[in-house]
Amino acid sequence: MRLVQLTIPAGKRETILDALDDEEVDYVVTDETSGREFTGVVYFPLPSNAVEPVLDRLQEEGVSDDAYTVVVDAETVISRKFDRLEERYATDDVEEDRISRQELRTEADEMTPTFWIYVTMTLISAFVATAGLLLDSPAVVVGSMVIAPLIGPALGASVGTVVNDEEMVREGLAYQALGIGLAIAGSAVLAWLLKTANLVPPGLTLTSVGEINERLAPDLLSLIIALGAGVAGVLSLSTGVSTALVGVMIAAALIPPAAA
Repeated sequence: MRLVQLTIPAGKRETILDALDDEEVDYVVTDETSGREFTGVVYFPLPSNAVEPVLDRLQEEGVSDDAYTVVVDAETVISRKFDRLEERYATDDVEEDRISRQELRTEADEMTPTFWIYVTMTLISAFVATAGLLLDSPAVVVGSMVIAPLIGPALGASVGTVVNDEEMVREGLAYQALGIGLAIAGSAVLAWLLKTANLVPPGLTLTSVGEINERLAPDLLSLIIALGAGVAGVLSLSTGVSTALVGVMIAAALIPPAAA
């Protein structure tokens, strides 16, 4: 469930409150005294799957993008009116269990770290992946998959296509391309340094290393894994259940193939 805090634009107070009454939403209103173009702030709890339709209704009634809206998690709501609202929106349909597109956009934005953190984490994961591949150590390679931050831009680009945010799509694609380029360059530099320092056998045949060889010739099963991981990632992000994201990081990781 969510608690929504919404600023009421001047001249829209009665319209917005009437809309909330029509939706049978329980609310509290306080006056806004900062002298800006808002006349009040309204607080109301909503079931998670009711956030998007109710906010859409309020936007239709005149709440513009200039009025800020805050949506936060609510642990418990004790109200008969809320119970009726929850029953009204209750459904067994997975599609209705999703979070609102407003929250989805925020979730996707938060999954992409700042530029220098992204660059640093990508290089670290590439170095770990390179070492794991040369050691033929599945555990180390899996560790590099979890460190890699590429899942954020990937999910951000997909969310951008759904919510029609071209900037989010461009940023997600650019970050993915940058990440792959950094991983390849970083792994190549580290491998050259290891070879120069004689830390790997000079006669090492890469195809004889299992962790490397299996990434040199991907097959149809790799496509099935990628599609399955993509579906799991979408469901995990859109329903607000993040427990599957670590599994998606591992199943669809791009750093080890780039390092190979």
